[in-house]
Amino acid sequence: MPAKGKHALVFGASGLIGWGIVDQLLSNYPAQGTFAKVTALVNRPLDVQHSFWPLESPERPELHLVSGINLAEGTVESVTNLLRTNVEAIEEVTHVFYFVYKYEEKPEEEVRVVCGMLEHTVAALNRLAPKLEFLVFPSGTKAYGIQIPGGVFQPPYDESMGPLPDEYQATLNYPFMRTVLEEASAGKQWTWCDVRPDAVVGFVPNGSAFNLTAHWATYLSLYRLIEGPNAKIPFPGSPAGYTSLYNEASADIIAKLAIWASLHPIEAGGGQIFNIADQAKPESMQTRWPKLAAYFGLEGVAPVEESGEKMMAPSEYIRKHHAEAEEMEVKGSEVFKGEFLDSYGYYLDFDRQLNLEKVRKAGFGEELDPNESWFKAFGRFKRAGMIVG
Repeated sequence: MPAKGKHALVFGASGLIGWGIVDQLLSNYPAQGTFAKVTALVNRPLDVQHSFWPLESPERPELHLVSGINLAEGTVESVTNLLRTNVEAIEEVTHVFYFVYKYEEKPEEEVRVVCGMLEHTVAALNRLAPKLEFLVFPSGTKAYGIQIPGGVFQPPYDESMGPLPDEYQATLNYPFMRTVLEEASAGKQWTWCDVRPDAVVGFVPNGSAFNLTAHWATYLSLYRLIEGPNAKIPFPGSPAGYTSLYNEASADIIAKLAIWASLHPIEAGGGQIFNIADQAKPESMQTRWPKLAAYFGLEGVAPVEESGEKMMAPSEYIRKHHAEAEEMEVKGSEVFKGEFLDSYGYYLDFDRQLNLEKVRKAGFGEELDPNESWFKAFGRFKRAGMIVG
C-alpha cells in the first residue's frame, strides 16, 4: 500500500451502516490508494470469511478485523487500554467512523449509555491518535420528530429545523453526542460531522437491531415459499403509510457521504449536519412495495385495511412458518426488535421527505436508484443463505 494512504478506524463495523462503511473503504471508494488500512471494530464475533466484504487483493486496503470490542461498560482508562491493545498502529489513525449504537428500554438510560460510550472513545482517541483528522457519526430523522404522531415540522425537513419540544428532545441521543464531540474536538487538530438519513436500506452478515431490510427480506421470501409464486401480498401498514412521501438511504450512499465528508474537512467539518438519501426525489411505498414484492415473484398490493380485512404482522407470519423455513435450510437474518418494525407502515403515516440542498451545495452529488439499493441488499442476503434463493 502507498505510504501516504490513510488509516480508517470503523466502530460498529458489523452494524447496518458500519458494514457499509467498511465495504466502501475496501472497494477503494473514492479512489484506489486513498486509504491504506482499515481497522474494523465489532462487538459480537465476526470473522473475515463470513463478513462478505471484498476479498483481499493487492489493490484493496489492508483490513484488520477485531471482535469483542464492547464500549458499553468501561471508563476512559479501560477504553484507552482496549484500543491501545487491539488497534494496530492506532497512532497512525487519520479517520474515524463512529457507528455504534446500543438499545435500552428506557430512553434516558439509552442516552446515558450511548453518550458515555462516545465520551470515553473520543477521550481515548485524543490520547492515542495524534494524526486524527476527521470523525463522522450518524444521527437520524428522530431529530425532526418522526417518532411523534403526525410529525412536528413541515416537510421537506432541512438541517436547520429543531430542537423538538423539551420532553422529546431530552430522550434523543444526538444532541448530547454533539455536545460530547464539540467539547472533545475543541482546540484539537480534528473536526467532525453528523450524517442524517431516514430509513436505512442495507445488508449485515450476522443480524442487527431495527433492520427493516432484513425484516422484509425474510418476510417476503418466506411468503413466496409458503403462498407460492404470484401470490398477492398487501403492504403491512395503513393506507396513509402506503402513500406518505419519504426518502430512504442505502448504507452505500451513507457510507459514500461519510467517507467523502471525512476527506473534505473544510466543506464538511465543524460539526455540520448533512441530510442524506439515495435520491433527492421523494417517493412512497405505493411505488416501492410492488417492486420489492416483484423481486420475490409476488404481487405487492395496497394495505388490506382498505377492504376491512385483518392482516397478520410480518413477525407473526415469520414465527408461524419458522418450521418450514428450517426445512428449507434457510438460516434467516436475526432482527432484534422485529415486532417494532411491524409498526413501520402504520405510525409513519405522514410525509417526511428530506431536503438535500445542503449536502449538494457542499459538493456531494452522488445518487443511487433506491429500488436497486433494495435489490442489492436482497441479493446479499440470498448469497449469505439468509433468505430463500
